[in-house]
Parts: sequence; structure tokens; C-alpha cells
Amino acid sequence: MSLTHSQKVVLLIGGAVVVAIVLVIMGVIPGLRTTTNDPHQMKAALTVWGVYDNQDAYSGALQNFATIYPNVTVTYRRFSNPSDYNSALLDALAAGTDPDIFMIRNTDTPRQINKILPANSASLSLLQLKQLFPQVVTQDFYRQNNVYGLPFSIDTLALFYNRNIFDQAGLPLPGTWQSWEDFLDTVPKLVTKDAKGAITEAGAAIGGNDDTIPTASDLLSLLMLQNGSKIGDQGAPSFTGDLGIQALTFYTQFADPNSKAYTWNDSMQNARDAFGQGKVAMIFDYASSLPELKARNAYLNFEVAPVPQPKNAATPVAFPDYWGYVVSRQTKYPTIAWDFILQAATNATVANEYAVRTGKPPALNSLLYQYQNDPTLSVFARQALIARSWDERDKDAARTIFSQMIHAVVVEKERPIDALGAAQNAVNQIIQRSY
Repeated sequence: MSLTHSQKVVLLIGGAVVVAIVLVIMGVIPGLRTTTNDPHQMKAALTVWGVYDNQDAYSGALQNFATIYPNVTVTYRRFSNPSDYNSALLDALAAGTDPDIFMIRNTDTPRQINKILPANSASLSLLQLKQLFPQVVTQDFYRQNNVYGLPFSIDTLALFYNRNIFDQAGLPLPGTWQSWEDFLDTVPKLVTKDAKGAITEAGAAIGGNDDTIPTASDLLSLLMLQNGSKIGDQGAPSFTGDLGIQALTFYTQFADPNSKAYTWNDSMQNARDAFGQGKVAMIFDYASSLPELKARNAYLNFEVAPVPQPKNAATPVAFPDYWGYVVSRQTKYPTIAWDFILQAATNATVANEYAVRTGKPPALNSLLYQYQNDPTLSVFARQALIARSWDERDKDAARTIFSQMIHAVVVEKERPIDALGAAQNAVNQIIQRSY
């Protein structure tokens, strides 16, 4: 059957339309493409939420990103404290208005995993992650064969000591110690009491709970991880074995008036205040607290040493507390958002500028090696390489549970095994609820 002239025209036009559509889909006609793989042509508006840091901290990251994605805008929102941040983020996640990129604590990945997108394995493999960052980053942010976040900084618990007090007492400095036994031997030599036997100057802020020692629960976690207790077992931490009892007993002896190591009680002032006033010779704290301590007393002559280790420990352990940057599952720009994190976290020049601007210890292995002789951050740089965490799941809740455990032993005189059992049950309930 022959076609009329009109039918031939219709078929010709229809065929041309089909071919054009195919060419558009294949990208052969660039003038008609609605999307592009060229970063210079991509348009997007990213939002980033963070805690503590001012936008100035990210100036290097923003400038570098703008050279790659000139048509992508990045808006940063700063929160001054974790409580306000967590509350705002929770509301935003529930309402579907969460930012494209936000921060989570290093132990929050299992709890937030359904809300965040992993990196494309072609962009960041497990091998690359291990080469770029210390082992603790893999421990905290690698789940289900995917990388879920990256840090810009890794902070660890260290020993801060008043140099004047040590010099006046003629005692070896903590940096020369070999183990916790040296710490245990030194503390009583630094305690000063009044005529009634009350402590007026403490040897160290240790033994109490978080009411007076802000890092008490973290310090107890460190002791448990160092002595090999099963607190480090992922998904089902166990506190109640002999090693857990040993760690809790060692810690709480410093708040026991009947112990030779007695140096602290919960009627004393906040450990950071006491340290700033020269009323305690040693505290355990993070690099993030350095500005606060210096602001309290600009003339305080203090130095930082690594945390003590168990005697003859085969593997030294430090305890971390840091944040990672993640991409929301609800973002419209998953590739661009993850590229921002990758460019900021893995570019040594950009990462170093962040460290310089914030005064925080870096996270990249290459920078950690460079900072090992830094007068301020060397201890934290070295400790990041040996940092280990445990499955706290909810950092704030875990700290409360550990603080209550310490209080139960020190004040309520519970047996360590009973206090540990109650803490273990409480932590495991949190873990079970998060699955």
C-alpha cells in the first residue's frame, strides 16, 4: 500500500523527533542537555550545618570548591553547642528540611545510618580510606562495605599538667612516665590537705563523675579499652568481666577516702576551674578545651602529655572524641555534596588550612605525621594514630550511664560488678532500640 504525501510527512517528522530524543538522552546534542557531568556547568545550592566552627574555618575549603564548581553555592550554618545543634537537626530530619551536609559524632554512624548516604566506592574505597586516615576512622565511619562520613579533625583525651607544681615538687614530668603505675605513684605526692584532712590541692581530677570532671566517662572508657575488656566488642559491648571490674576499681580508688590514692571528691569544684586556679596538678582533657583553659588563666603554665598506658602494654590505646561530615539521604545533590566533603577532607592543603584556622589537630595521616613535632598539637597528632572507640551509639546517653555507674560505686558504695551490670544493660537497651 502506497502512502500519501501527508502520511509521508507525518512519518518523517515523527522519525526526526524520535531520533532527536535519542540523541538528547545520549548527550550527542549538548545544546539540548538538561544535565552535565562537567563540574563547571553544574548548578546547585548546598547547605552545610556544623558545630563550633565559624565559616572562616572553611574558607580554604570553600575557595577550593568554587574553582571546581563555580556555579554551586554553599551556605554554612553554625551552631554554638551540640545540644542546640542536635535539637535543630532532629527537627529538620523529621520535617524533611535537613541540610545537604551535616556533622555527626564519631560513634553515631550506626544510629544515623538510615538518614545518610555513603560515598560512591569509585570515589572512596576502603583501601583509600585506610591510606588517608587513622584506623579509628575506618572503625567509626565504615559500615556495610561503605564509607559514611569523613572527619576534618580527630581529637583525643590527653593528660594536662601544671608545670610549676611538678617543678616545685621535684617530680618527674608525665612525659617521662612509663605507665599508669607512675601516675598512681605520683598522685599522692601532689595532694595537699588542711588541718582537718580536707583536700585543698588535688593531685589529679580523677575518680569522680561528670558532675565535677567533664571527661570522667571518657577516661573510664579509655581504661577499659586499654586493659582489653570487651567494651570494644561492636554491637554488644560487655563491661562485667574481670577486666571491666579492674578498670572501674582503678578509676574509683582516687575518690575513696580510705585509699592511698585518694585525691578527689564530688564536693570539689569543676576540674577545669580547679586546674585554671592551680588547685589540681593534672586533668584529662581534649585539644578542644585548650582555648577555654587559656582564657581562664592566661598565665597558667601547663603542658600536655600522652595519656598513660598499662604497664608492658603490647598495643597502646588513646580515646577519641570527634565529628564526621555526612551527606543527607534527602539531598538533591548527592554527588556534589559528597565531592565537597572529599575535597575538604582529603586535600592536604585545604585540610591543613582548616587545622591552622581552628587550632584543632588534623585528621589526615599525612598531616598527622607533619604535626608530630608541633609544640601544641604533637601529642594529639600521635594519639590519633592509636585511637580506638567503642559502640556508644548515643554519646550523651553513654556518658550519663557511665557517670551514674561511677556515682553508684563512689557515693552509693555499690559493688563494681553490680554497677557495671546496670551500665551494660542500659547501653545495650540503647543499641537494641537503634536497630
